[in-house]
Amino acid sequence: MEQYLYEIMEDYKNAASDTEKEEIFREFCTSLWSCENKRRTYTKTIRFYIRKDLRNTEIGQVFNKWSEIEYKGYRSMTKETDWCSLIRQKINNLYTRHFDKDVILNRDYMDLLHTPKRLYHQWIHGMDMEADELTAIIDDAINKAEVLKAAYQKTKMQLSWADYKKLTEKTLLKIFQNCKLIDAFENDAPGIIYSFINEDNFYISYFCKSLECHMQNFVKEYYGLKRGRNKQYIRCQLCRRLMEKTNNRIIYCRDCSTKVHNAGAKERMRRHRQNATG
Repeated sequence: MEQYLYEIMEDYKNAASDTEKEEIFREFCTSLWSCENKRRTYTKTIRFYIRKDLRNTEIGQVFNKWSEIEYKGYRSMTKETDWCSLIRQKINNLYTRHFDKDVILNRDYMDLLHTPKRLYHQWIHGMDMEADELTAIIDDAINKAEVLKAAYQKTKMQLSWADYKKLTEKTLLKIFQNCKLIDAFENDAPGIIYSFINEDNFYISYFCKSLECHMQNFVKEYYGLKRGRNKQYIRCQLCRRLMEKTNNRIIYCRDCSTKVHNAGAKERMRRHRQNATG
């Protein structure tokens, strides 16, 4: 039977040597990466069915063209309750959210993809529509969705799964080193741990929150930003890289700001020459 997480942490903290601690940590990582809860992405479909009596109408044919729209999804939850499955799920989700450019599920993007389905239901409930106008609206929404998807893809960082595993193991080692045993935590913060929360749930929660926090710090390091409690961060409107918000007027990173300024200067010079020769 696999050990509970609280038993692993107690063994680690009470280990007699660094070698013993390293062995416990390696066994923990082996269990984590061999867990059956692998990261899985799959193709999902926004689907709606045109009523038979409406399929051959002009409007029905427009909707039929868009009655199936595919997008990439991923398994974000697990039914398992053991520590290994739950922590692995958190690790999987962090990679998908921050590094997998195929998976874009932002609400505004998904709303645009749902435009044909939403309009279809409005139509069958009595909304008047013209085929040409409907086609233009749907085409515009799908085009905007593609532009938005490309913009969100730019916010994803570049890191292979193999390198992500190495990064995660470094983070997990820090978590092992920094994590207190539950008894010590209760002594430092009495009243925080409630009797209905079992020990494994406490450690699982601690690991997941720590992984999230370390990822937030990694994002800032990835973009060469300094961390700070009062610092604010925004995305460059051109390249979508993360940058520090130093004032309310800043919208471009330094590189893109230079490009925009140079492009503007060239355009002003072109107009000046055109006016001079005209």
